Order: sequence, then structure tokens, then C-alpha cells
Amino acid sequence: MARPCDEEALVALQKAIQLEQEGQAFYRRAAERTANPKGAATFRSLAEDEVLHEKILRRQMEALTEGEGWCVLDEVGEAEGDLPASLFPRGEEGLRKAVSPEASDLDALLFALQIESQSYNFYREQALRTEDPAGRRMYQHLARAEQGHFDLLMLNYEHLTTTGMWPS
Repeated sequence: MARPCDEEALVALQKAIQLEQEGQAFYRRAAERTANPKGAATFRSLAEDEVLHEKILRRQMEALTEGEGWCVLDEVGEAEGDLPASLFPRGEEGLRKAVSPEASDLDALLFALQIESQSYNFYREQALRTEDPAGRRMYQHLARAEQGHFDLLMLNYEHLTTTGMWPS
């Protein structure tokens, strides 16, 4: 028997898809404008991850739209405990002040950190709001993926600000 479609869940999934698409577009542009091959490769890899996240979200949206309810997706895995409340260790304003206007790679990293933090916060909130275990697990998986992106970007940001070079 088909389950009724949850309009609030569909709205959240649509917003999540939009976040992933915006992330893809940003990372592709950043890869094109970053002269350093390591930096460009990092941004391309993040764009590819966002494509995979969008596919997960679209499959979930399709299942809900077709009345199947939340589905357990193989690539999501098991939930691993609570998610931290925030990703920014020094606060958004502190990161903004650390970036000089002429540093385009740093600007790109700062903006990417903001994107990942916003995505993480959105997915964490949805995980807390979603009662269905499969839906909650999917959002937790996506929040952890965004946390991994944030951590990678932060390492690159810190290395670039302290050494003036991308990590090798």
C-alpha cells in the first residue's frame, strides 16, 4: 500500500538538491579559476561528491513522491552517533577577517567553507526533524559528508594561509 507523500519532506529534499547543485556549480568554477593543480583537483573532487549527494537526494525524493516512503539507500550506511552542533571552530566572522581581498584561492576556500557549513547545518537540522529512521540516516550521512568536505577545506585553508601554498 502506498504511503501518503509528506509535503514538508519533499520541500526539504528540494532545498537539499538546490544546495548540492549550487555547490557543484561553485566548485566547478573554483576549479577553473584555481591555477594550482592540487587546488583545482580538490575543487573538482568536491564537485563530484556533490553530484553523488544530489543523486541520493533525487532517489529519496522519487521514493517519497511515488508513495514508497523513506527508503534505505545502500550508499548511506549506518548512523554513527550524534552530529556536532556546528562546524566552524572559530566562527564565520573570524574566517572572513583572515582573508585578504586579493587572495582569490583563499576567497574560494572561505566561500566553500561557508557552503559546507550551511549544508551541514541544514542536513543536521533535517536529521533531527525526520522521524523516519531511513530518512534520518540519509540526512546524517549527508551531514557527515559535508563535515568531511569542511575538514578537507579547512586543512587546505590553514595550509595556504600559513605557507602561501596548497598542500602537496
